[in-house]
Amino acid sequence: MSKYSPQELQLIKKEISTLFNSNSHWKCVGYRRKKKNGKLTGDVAITLLVDEKLPLDQVDSNNLFPESINIPGISESVKTDVQEECTEFTLNVGGPTPPCYDIGTDGLPERPAHALSASWDPWDAESNWVMPVSGNRSTHRPLVGGISCSIFPLSGYDTPFSQSDLSPLHNTGTLGALCIDLDDNTVVGITNNHVIGGRLCRGNVTFWDDDTLEYDAVSAYTSTYGLTYWSPLSANDTISAPGETRYPVYQRGGTDAYTTSKDDLDSLKIGTVKRAFPYTVSNNKIDAAIFALDPSVSNLFSKTESWKQYQLARQDEDMADSVQGLSAMGFATTAEIDSLAAGEANEGAPVFRSGRTMGPVGWPGSKLHIPNPSRPGRLVDPPGDTGTCWISAYDVMASHTLNMGGNTGGHYIDGVEYNRFGWSESIFISGGADPSTGGDSGSFVYALFNEGNSSLSAWKVIGLLFGASGSYDRNQYGILNRIDNIAEMMNLSAYRGEDLDIGYKNTDIQVIDSRQSAVTAMIGGKLYWQVGSTNSPATRVFDT
Repeated sequence: MSKYSPQELQLIKKEISTLFNSNSHWKCVGYRRKKKNGKLTGDVAITLLVDEKLPLDQVDSNNLFPESINIPGISESVKTDVQEECTEFTLNVGGPTPPCYDIGTDGLPERPAHALSASWDPWDAESNWVMPVSGNRSTHRPLVGGISCSIFPLSGYDTPFSQSDLSPLHNTGTLGALCIDLDDNTVVGITNNHVIGGRLCRGNVTFWDDDTLEYDAVSAYTSTYGLTYWSPLSANDTISAPGETRYPVYQRGGTDAYTTSKDDLDSLKIGTVKRAFPYTVSNNKIDAAIFALDPSVSNLFSKTESWKQYQLARQDEDMADSVQGLSAMGFATTAEIDSLAAGEANEGAPVFRSGRTMGPVGWPGSKLHIPNPSRPGRLVDPPGDTGTCWISAYDVMASHTLNMGGNTGGHYIDGVEYNRFGWSESIFISGGADPSTGGDSGSFVYALFNEGNSSLSAWKVIGLLFGASGSYDRNQYGILNRIDNIAEMMNLSAYRGEDLDIGYKNTDIQVIDSRQSAVTAMIGGKLYWQVGSTNSPATRVFDT
């Protein structure tokens, strides 16, 4: 029985964001089951996560978390809690929880889990890869969701690498799925801004410079290789990219093709970046970018195949809707995602995702699991199966900081942290398997709603994976952007087999003189999206 109405859950979600932004010492505030002496009490609470719980007399009075919270519109005060958990979040690292499958590291069972995966080594030897993970890293035509993709190599084209230094290859993530760009009603691919968008930031964002010890005015991401990603519409401002204007998108990614050669990568090109939603310093909700598919590539797109998610089994069962006799999954609504929260109707529902590095994670699609009768909504392994490859949503309205890396990463000067971006309304997933690692960014994540009710049961998209907890000795989380926020803020809908075009329609680029914080603007009566910085001269001004 739900404790709160859908409207009250919206008020709680807003209060969590307000609390998080009110105190820079609070790195993560969410909504979870309350704990006492390390055990769940059954109550739900707005929860502050801390690295270590201290006696009250050792906590500065300004940093004390309230014992309860009164929220206008909710008749009784909302309970609170403080729990010890990882508060360091990053774009994706592995952890101590074993993966579901051999992910390509030599001798994985004998080594500490994920000892190598975070450094992308030794994924050079494709002969060591085995199914199902090798399938996620392979070339797929027509495209489906859950497979490897990238833009140009981290160090630029045609740069040398060796067995001992594979880092120039890195820059690979996951194609989440195909969806519909409602701006022009075309089918596009979606993944993270940080995977293909060059970590596009809003024009007014400034970053702390460790060399000058002051904020500079460069509102663009600079990698550890010194490449500055000014705009996904200006590839040659970032690297030498003959024949390219927009950032090219490849499938499979350069890491998996084991090449930095532009000629080799051109054979894997599937499109170009269309737009990315730019970051700001606080209150980010989505890390998303879309790319236009190239109509000249043979067998790239199929309305009967391209809506599918690679290695998600049973897509033709337990669905409320169907397209062409096969199940095509829609986007979950705000109320449906909120129903996954602690104490709500779909708490503990099975969750699945398929990504470049870990392959299929969750049920169904990975190791066989059966329902656990003593824990509704949870799954256990059948006799003889030692795997524990299940995950579920743990929090669906968390606010937190996250290290974006490079010059956008967290930096400390005299104990004060700079540049770590703030996020709100994130979903945390966790379970019996590590939910994600480097290269899985951009995966679509699905949940099974109303399991056991054949007339209502349906798999739906709940979010886009973009981050993870950064600790190797605490519970591991995958962090998602909610799909309701992505759909609204990027103007997208689920692709379910409709007969639509791919490619560009009526593209137009205008240059405005001055850095801007707005994500969109009206120019000449048309809506334009911000796409970063350029040295080109201004062409237009905003409508007044």
